[in-house]
Amino acid sequence: MDALTPLAGTAVASATPPSSAAKIASDFDTFLTLLTAQIRNQDPLEPADSTAYTAQLATFSNVEQAVQTNELLTTMIGRMDQGQASTAASWIGLDVRHAGPVRVGGAATDLVVTVPPGADRAVLVASLPDGSEAGRWPIPTDTTALTWPAPGRGEGVPDGTYRLHVESSAGQQENVAMPVSHYGRVEEVVLGPSGAELVLHGGIRLPATSMEAIRSPQTS
Repeated sequence: MDALTPLAGTAVASATPPSSAAKIASDFDTFLTLLTAQIRNQDPLEPADSTAYTAQLATFSNVEQAVQTNELLTTMIGRMDQGQASTAASWIGLDVRHAGPVRVGGAATDLVVTVPPGADRAVLVASLPDGSEAGRWPIPTDTTALTWPAPGRGEGVPDGTYRLHVESSAGQQENVAMPVSHYGRVEEVVLGPSGAELVLHGGIRLPATSMEAIRSPQTS
């Protein structure tokens, strides 16, 4: 015989744990009961100072307020995350610019490059997820946009996920590393631990707050 499936809202609903507010009310009733018993059973010859009872009541009240505040903040944050995800959902199918990982697989990626003024050397550096360097290619110091991989600049790199940055220097100064931004197509929006997250083409996943720009899909 097939196992019976409980109807929604019956046994499942009854198993739902009580809310924090309900638990606080129950604990407060228990606290008052214990406080009343403590007063009734005190030594008549050495009665407790009423200030002590007041302090106990105030302490419990402070804890009650703190728990209720935390519960309210959790509800507010949840609603904000849902609102952020709802807004980000309108970006699905669009290209967003970010400085996160870039996925190589069949097509070049548009890059946005920043080289500090006064630099006399600049190099585009690609690293693997484990941090090891995959390659470096000289670029003009006045570069602001380029594609990668491209002939003479990463052509033939294996398909995979990379992180990019530009190293530049002037004279004897040490190299300065600058992040490289690029565009990726938004395929999905999910709620992660840090709020709304964008899932880009190639499985790249990043917080929605890391987005730098958004544009209509570019066609070749």
